[in-house]
Amino acid sequence: MQGGLWNATAVFVTWDDWGGWYDHVTPPEVERWHDGTPFRYGSRVGCLVLGAFAKQSYVSKVLHSHVSLVKFCTTIFQLPVLNQRVQKADPMLDCFDFTQPPRPGPAV
Repeated sequence: MQGGLWNATAVFVTWDDWGGWYDHVTPPEVERWHDGTPFRYGSRVGCLVLGAFAKQSYVSKVLHSHVSLVKFCTTIFQLPVLNQRVQKADPMLDCFDFTQPPRPGPAV
């Protein structure tokens, strides 16, 4: 944050392990394998979104996945989409408000 790029930075802190906790929400079916078997996401995990334009105290109700991080990059940087899963993913833009003035970073 002291490097001068805070207003152009988004930080995503996420987990790739559910930590052994039970989740009462059944993961959604994302697609089906070639043999018809459903492919589902695993248990929900947290994701913290930090940045000058990140919404403060916001809890998203949108279905995101780890692929959403890639979709965010392809959307923001106007890059070609890598595959169908990235194409279908949500880009997590609901976590930001780009119309607000940039908020100062936390004091270090």
